[in-house]
Amino acid sequence: MKSKRILLCALLVLASGQVREADAMDGVAPEVELKAQIRAALVPSPYRLSPAARQGTIRYRLGERDGAVGWIWPQTGEQSAVRTSDGLELTVCKQCGRETAPDAETLQRYLAPTPWLQSDDRAVIGFARAAGSGSVDARMRRLVAAVQARLSGPVVYSGYHSAREALARREGDCTEYALLLAAAARARGMPARVVAGLAYGSRFVGQAHAFGPHMWVQVWNAERWVSYDAGMGEFDAGHLALAVGDGSPDSLRGAMQAIAGLRIEDAFGVVNEERATN
Repeated sequence: MKSKRILLCALLVLASGQVREADAMDGVAPEVELKAQIRAALVPSPYRLSPAARQGTIRYRLGERDGAVGWIWPQTGEQSAVRTSDGLELTVCKQCGRETAPDAETLQRYLAPTPWLQSDDRAVIGFARAAGSGSVDARMRRLVAAVQARLSGPVVYSGYHSAREALARREGDCTEYALLLAAAARARGMPARVVAGLAYGSRFVGQAHAFGPHMWVQVWNAERWVSYDAGMGEFDAGHLALAVGDGSPDSLRGAMQAIAGLRIEDAFGVVNEERATN
């Protein structure tokens, strides 16, 4: 297993053909080049999306070409996707989507440790005690704060590091924030999965009014999957999920080609959230 891989956010540039996959996996691209490639992978927003708007429901109309054509968008409790004659219609909110509840086997899979989410590691288990007790939401908010405090070093684009590595290095990007948060949640008995997609105004890409590659976490609260974003502070309607997996590069890699073929043609707030599920 190569732990010194280019982070998932940077891997998105592979779809544009700007860097060979073999080079990216070997980590030969210097930091400044990676930052430039990440910015080149940004998806422009047709409008500025205010914080207030992102706290509600936003419906996007997306254009698709190349690798984005036919992409199967996740249908979650926070996102619904419908293809129409005008293109893909994506609705994002905090509770407007529909997703079938997972079975016991699926939940167990999202509780198990993996080479990237070492929830059985002694250091990760110790770190996860910051969750304390209480509801799933209360524990996850404490873990979000703990991850933010732990990864207090600079934003670094030099590798795809596991949860254990992120904990030890105390630095990273959206990838490390997500993997450490997911591993800590699993260590406290909360099923967690990792989401790859786009986020509006991500601090990791250095451009305010655009959608940049991003990763965050969804946790099962016994009723539905709920998103938590340690990297940006909180989940909102500026998050577009393209893939859901276990945090391994292979489980999320398909999103790279899809993002390269996306354009956001329109975005507007949905006043009546019930419309989002119709």
